[in-house]
Amino acid sequence: MRGASLFSSFVFVSSLALGSCGPPPAPGYCAGPVCGCSGGDNCVLDCPAAGCDAECHDVSNCDAGCGDMCNLSCHNNSNCDLECGDACAVDCESVSNCDVACGADCAVDCRNLSNCEVTMISGEASCEGVGNCQIRCALPDGNSEPASDCGDGRYSCPVGSC
Repeated sequence: MRGASLFSSFVFVSSLALGSCGPPPAPGYCAGPVCGCSGGDNCVLDCPAAGCDAECHDVSNCDAGCGDMCNLSCHNNSNCDLECGDACAVDCESVSNCDVACGADCAVDCRNLSNCEVTMISGEASCEGVGNCQIRCALPDGNSEPASDCGDGRYSCPVGSC
């Protein structure tokens, strides 16, 4: 019996020394194609499944990514750093800074922000109540160019596609 107790103590101390017991993960969860987090300082979400729905709200910083045909929502945060594949829909509302990178056929809505920066291959973005709205079209060579300004806070890529 004493040997089992010593062995248990050894395993526990060894696990601490090897780092297997660490800090708790950032607030967030993924259950199949649905991911989300709220409250806390930082939220990191990775939802690579096609058609994923991911939401970040009421955190200081949100770093979220999803695959094709997904929906990303980030609201009531300080910073949103979002990335998605093709045919995704992104919604940033009531945050200080929203930075979005997406593939083809994106739909991005920025509302009530200080800064909205979007880089997309193709699609549309809208800015409503945004202090600084920078929408750019990604080019095949890795560079980007300003999107077409379609008026009324709407922008479109590729250039000339309004």
